[in-house]
Amino acid sequence: MSGTPTGGDEFPIDTLAARAGMTVRNVRAHLSRGLLQPGEMRGRTAWYGPVHLARLELIAGLQRRGFSLAAIGVLINQTPSSSAEEALRLYRGMLAPWQPEEAVELAEEDLAEWAGARTSPEFVERLAASGLIERTGPGRLRVLNPSMVRSGAHAVALGLAPEAVQQVGEELLTRTREIAEIFVELFREQVWAAHVAAGLPRHGVADLRTAVEALQPVATQSLLGAFRQTMQQAMDDFIRRLSVDLAPADPRADPEADSETAEPSADR
Repeated sequence: MSGTPTGGDEFPIDTLAARAGMTVRNVRAHLSRGLLQPGEMRGRTAWYGPVHLARLELIAGLQRRGFSLAAIGVLINQTPSSSAEEALRLYRGMLAPWQPEEAVELAEEDLAEWAGARTSPEFVERLAASGLIERTGPGRLRVLNPSMVRSGAHAVALGLAPEAVQQVGEELLTRTREIAEIFVELFREQVWAAHVAAGLPRHGVADLRTAVEALQPVATQSLLGAFRQTMQQAMDDFIRRLSVDLAPADPRADPEADSETAEPSADR
């Protein structure tokens, strides 16, 4: 009968939209933009299949990563139709090495054991206020940044005030965002710009992903190395201030006396 699908893998546009988690209006918009292949017409009904569903899922995945529909259209139109899916998957996978640490869900009473340090209701509230955890139900938590929550819990266990730990955590996120933007801009200028200038070649996407994967350990090691050096400098400054606090300089003293004591004469 005309208008009836030939198999269970074919469905009309409303079913396609529901399976993709979109509205019919969204799907029609993707069709009009050329982001989605037209369905097969049978009578007055267009039928869609797994290929269309996979394309919608790829589009949604790229949108979640920050790609605009216009940018996705460029990627599709720059690529032969036979390999458009592969290109889209490569671009989405290109950013995979930078996925944030996977969130952890647990009972609030298990937080201390999971973190390996004592916690308090005040500390939990401050973590929630900072966006590092969220409450998912009565007595249930989702830890959104496990590494920072663990280190914060250990800092509080050492005797630091929860509010001070919270402030430091927020400052760290702000400062490291600035550093991250430095590396991203470096990648954009040195790698991405050349790829765009070459016309977004399909073979170049794999090279982009390799560059992104290599950049992660380089950025991490550079940041750690810089932090170790600047932390040592900061501690040296702290020791000098500590020395002054313990033994303030006597304004009547000879300013060269300390240097003579610290550097004995060669005649002795």
